[in-house]
Amino acid sequence: MTDKIYGYESITKVSGEVKDNSFNPIIYKSKTKSSRQDRFEKIIYNKNGTISNIEISKELSSDQINMQNTLINDYKFFTDPISQLVQYFIYQKDSERLIIDGINIYELSSNKKSTENLKSNNPSIYTGNVEVIDLVFPFFKGLYKENKKNNLEVITVYSFERDEIKIPAKFKINSKKFKADLYLKEYQIID
Repeated sequence: MTDKIYGYESITKVSGEVKDNSFNPIIYKSKTKSSRQDRFEKIIYNKNGTISNIEISKELSSDQINMQNTLINDYKFFTDPISQLVQYFIYQKDSERLIIDGINIYELSSNKKSTENLKSNNPSIYTGNVEVIDLVFPFFKGLYKENKKNNLEVITVYSFERDEIKIPAKFKINSKKFKADLYLKEYQIID
């Protein structure tokens, strides 16, 4: 994903398995390059969702490592953000695990809203009726910083169904620091 407004590029790769309509990651790797920083996260999961290993590019103090280990041990079972989103779109199922992205742990839950119609003048390639859901974060903790605030308030997702797959046409991101609309420009379904 790239964004010309905020000047960053992010590449994320997840491998794992699907079992009982749940995406269970084995390895999560994310690399982000921006005008302010370059960072990476690599998380290796056990099959039950516990963390086997976590690596990040940021140097950590012994207090930060202790805080990370305490939170991981306290909350035990995790997934990654990509697996959770894909699982929701394919199976309409929230994860029973908290999300860990290498910097934070949080819970993502969805609230279905009424259907809307994307008109032909919208920047997405899709026009027509869309299902609308709000993704909210009822639980959020920083892995390395006490009392870290979650600036993300809500992500509203506008999706349509094609070949029994929900495809997001638009994301509306509301944060305490910014607001952004992201639109689907192209997609391809491969059998």
